[in-house]
Amino acid sequence: MTATPQSINLAGAGRSAGLSNNNGNGKDIPDRPLSAPPRTSTPPPSRAIPKDFKSSLSAWWSTSSYKEARLAEERLLRRMANFEPAPPNEVQKGWFGFGSSSSSTSSSSEAAQKIEIDNTLPPEEIGQIKEPLTLPNSGLVATLRNVFIPTPDPALAPLHPADPRDPSQSQSQSAASSSTDLSEQGNSHTRKKYHISHSHKCKKHDGKLVDYINTLEITKPQDKDSKEGVVVLHGYAAALGFFFRNWESVSLSSSSTGRRTFFLDWLGMGLSSRPSPNLLNSPSTSTTPSRVARAEHFFVSSLEAWRESVGLEKMVLVGHSLGGYLASAYSVRYPERVSGLVLVSPAGIPHGPEYMKYPLTSELSSQEKLKANSASAKITSNQRERETSQELEDATDAAEAEFSSSPNTPKGEAKEWAKRREESVLRRGMMKFFVWGWERGLSPFTFLRSAGPFGPMWVGKYSSRRFAAQSEEDVRDLHSYIYGTSIMKGSGEYCISHILAPGAYARIPIVDRINRLKVPVTFMYGDNDWMDVDGGHASVKALKEAGNLNARCHVVPKAGHHLYLDNPEYTNKLIEQAIKAIPQSA
Repeated sequence: MTATPQSINLAGAGRSAGLSNNNGNGKDIPDRPLSAPPRTSTPPPSRAIPKDFKSSLSAWWSTSSYKEARLAEERLLRRMANFEPAPPNEVQKGWFGFGSSSSSTSSSSEAAQKIEIDNTLPPEEIGQIKEPLTLPNSGLVATLRNVFIPTPDPALAPLHPADPRDPSQSQSQSAASSSTDLSEQGNSHTRKKYHISHSHKCKKHDGKLVDYINTLEITKPQDKDSKEGVVVLHGYAAALGFFFRNWESVSLSSSSTGRRTFFLDWLGMGLSSRPSPNLLNSPSTSTTPSRVARAEHFFVSSLEAWRESVGLEKMVLVGHSLGGYLASAYSVRYPERVSGLVLVSPAGIPHGPEYMKYPLTSELSSQEKLKANSASAKITSNQRERETSQELEDATDAAEAEFSSSPNTPKGEAKEWAKRREESVLRRGMMKFFVWGWERGLSPFTFLRSAGPFGPMWVGKYSSRRFAAQSEEDVRDLHSYIYGTSIMKGSGEYCISHILAPGAYARIPIVDRINRLKVPVTFMYGDNDWMDVDGGHASVKALKEAGNLNARCHVVPKAGHHLYLDNPEYTNKLIEQAIKAIPQSA
C-alpha cells in the first residue's frame, strides 16, 4: 500500500487515524498512521508542557499520538552520549531512516507545523533503524525494529499462574513464532508478506493474527551472534524510552560478558502493536488464579515468542515495577531460559492485607476444583461490593504515591500518606473514584482518553511532579512520550486490575513462587520508594531457604520508585555488578 505524496498540517493530524484498511482484495489490513516522523536530521523540540486549558487544548488538537510518541522516542535516543548525526552535506538517515539533505532550510518550528511523508521507504521500515547505527567511542551499534510474534492465544493460558508448564505449548508456539519471524534473518519475500508491520494494530495473515514488539538493541558487532542477552523490561504506564539514562551503561555491562542487550516495549504498550484487550480479560465467572494466569499469559507468552524470534537461548531479565513482576512470572514459567533476574522496584512481590493463598490446579481434586471455581467466582462477583473503607483508603494512598509524588519528597513514600489524607478532599475523592474503577476493569488511560483537551494538562502535572529531579528538557520530552503512548488504543494496560488488587498488591504474589528459581536474583529499591522493600527481603529469605544463596536486596539512596532515573549512576553500578556476577551458560 503506497500513499500519495502529500503534506500534513498538524492542526488536523490529531484527528487522522490512518489510510484505508482495505488492500483491494477484500482483506482487512491495519491502518498505517499518516503522520510519519519529519524528514529532518534532528526532530523538532517538544512542546512546552501545558499549564492552562488554552495551551492544553492547543496541544490536544494538534497531537497525533503515534507521531508524537515516535518523535519523543527519537529525542530520547539522541541522548546517547556518543550519538553523532551524519554530516549536514550528506543525505542523513537519522534514527528512523528518513533522508534529509542540506537543501532543507526549515526551522524546527516550521517542521513541527508541516510534515512531509517520505514514500520512498517500504512501510515496514518506517519507525525503525534499518541499518545498524554505530555509536562512536563505545564500540556499540544500535538498531530499532519491530520483532514479529504470533498473537498470544488465551486458550493456552494455565488455570493457575504457578502451574507447571506443558512442554507441548512451547513447541506449538515455537513453530508459530518461527513462521512469522521478520528479523533481519528473514528474507525480503517474508518481510513483504507482512508489509504493514509499522501499524500499531495487529493484523491477520493466513488466518493467524500477527503482532510485533518494538525492540531497541544496543550490541557490539562481535556479540551479534550471541545466544545470550540482557533484556530490560519497563513497568506500567512506561516504555523503553524511560531508560535513556541506562541504555549505554547497561549495554556496556552486558557486552563485557559477551551478551547482546535489548530494551523492549511490552506487547500492547509503548510503541509495540496493540491487540484486543479481550485476549487478557477473563470471563466474569473465572476464578482468581485463572484471571491472573490469563493476564500474565498475554505478556509471558509474547516474551517467549520474542525470545525465539531474535534467537536467544538464555536471558538475564532486568524488570522495573510491573516489568519486574512479569519478568519473575516468566522466570518461574520458563526457568530454563533465564540465567539471572534483576528486579528494580518490582510490583506484586509481597503479601497484601487481604492475602489469600490459592492451591495449584494439581493440588485440587475434581470436587475441590468445582468448589474452588464456585467460591472464587462468587468472590470475584462480590468483591466490588465488599471493599471496606480502609481498603479504599490504602489503595488511594498507593495511587497518590505514584501519581503525585516527587522523588525528593521526604516521606518514605507509602509510609507518610496517612499524614496528608485530609489535605485535599477533592483530590482524595478523585483518587477513590480511580480505585473504584480499578476493580471494574477500567484503565487509568480510559479516563485520559476521555479527558479530551484536559488530557495534556493532566499528564503535564503528573510529569512535572513525578520527574521533578530531571532537567526541564528531560521532563518536557518525557511528557511528550508519556502522553503520546498513553492515548493510543488501549490494550496491555487493562492487565493491571487482573494482576493487582487495589493498593498495588498482587492477587497471587511473586513471593509465593520465587523460591523455585535457582538463578541469581537481585532486588533493588529506592530509599524513598512506595514499593515495599520488605517484599524483597522476604523473597531473598524464601530463596535462601530453598537453597538459592545467590540472592540479595539493595536500597538505592536518593531515589524513589523510578530509581533508574532518580539515581542512575548508583542504579547502573548495581545492575553492572549483577550482570557480571551471572555466569554464562556453557
